[in-house]
Amino acid sequence: EDLTRQMARRGRGLILNPDHALSDAYVAVQEGRTWQRGVIINLEGKDTVTVALRDWGRVIRPPVTDMYILEDRLRELNWQAIPCGLAHLRLVGARSRWSRNSRALTRFLLGRREGWMQILESIEDYAAIITLELKRESEDETNSLKDLLISMGCALDTDSKAVPTIPGIL
Repeated sequence: EDLTRQMARRGRGLILNPDHALSDAYVAVQEGRTWQRGVIINLEGKDTVTVALRDWGRVIRPPVTDMYILEDRLRELNWQAIPCGLAHLRLVGARSRWSRNSRALTRFLLGRREGWMQILESIEDYAAIITLELKRESEDETNSLKDLLISMGCALDTDSKAVPTIPGIL
């Protein structure tokens, strides 16, 4: 909310020159009516950038002209989310990108459910490899999200702790 108010007051003076849109640059980007903090992680040609919204644990690809300078005091704040990847899980076949159906199913399975997360390994200071046990709605038992995705044909078990995928944390 603080960022949204600030950008309403001072946004015009904080427009990022497209020539200064570099990897690892901290930026403000508007999504709907709110503003989000992010980091440019990749330049996609001249017109588009990939931005990690680290307060939300997701990635967007807005036009470079939608980037604004993030003021120093907002750069110094810690991120509010930690991106996590499920351990010992890989995609079916030779794909490197999760299918739209698999992502939708995962969102559905996670929707408003309690669970227990165990961090198996941290990746530098920005992400973690985890296991996630979801509590069943009507019982005290839990289900492994990994096992659910495997049983539904969305993923396969692997000995590797982490496998690079899109979206993903590696």
